[in-house]
Amino acid sequence: MLNPKDASRSPLSSRIALSLALLLAGIFGLAAAILLPAPNLKKSTAGRSAPESLAAADPETSLRRHQKAGEPPAPSTDDLVQFCSNHVTDKRTFVLFKRGTCVVVEEPCTDPLAEARKKLAACAESEAPFVPEPTSEGDLIITFKEPVFHRFTQEDLEGLLPWLDQVAPALLSPAESMAAVEGWSPHQNAKVGLLARRRMLEDATQAVPVKIIRARNRATAAR
Repeated sequence: MLNPKDASRSPLSSRIALSLALLLAGIFGLAAAILLPAPNLKKSTAGRSAPESLAAADPETSLRRHQKAGEPPAPSTDDLVQFCSNHVTDKRTFVLFKRGTCVVVEEPCTDPLAEARKKLAACAESEAPFVPEPTSEGDLIITFKEPVFHRFTQEDLEGLLPWLDQVAPALLSPAESMAAVEGWSPHQNAKVGLLARRRMLEDATQAVPVKIIRARNRATAAR
């Protein structure tokens, strides 16, 4: 698997980064996870079990645990709406879910919400691969194998990283935890990706839409 430090390209503008992210996720189909080093085959894992903190696959249980650990709030909905509005086109609609997951839906589409839920469900795997894409503004966009992404602003990252340094191991799936070499820690961008994946899984479990951001002419026609 790739190392997140190696997988991230040179910083790009937000517009170019998003376009590239959507190209990777939507056209070619993202297939490379960038989390773990190769498992240490010489080290037996017989008898090992995932710690209790890693064993819960239920996103709601995970969310409650993270809230107790003082998790910073999810990215600002207003900021995400503005970001998506800046990138919406006559052929591209955005659907924003409660935990900050953005799904891109190609137009024309008779039911963007249903299509967005379908794409979100296709990403809902405990070890879903992701790629972090830094931007020149200091933001970080996390993309998945479908045109599904999370965006973290520089301000978000400043608040998140100290917390992520403490809890990132608990965001690994049990299988990823078992494969990790003792003492190994994800790259900073991958830690953010782990949080994005957790929030994406929470949105997939309870796909509560917050906003459908559509080109003005399509929004008007849908009324």
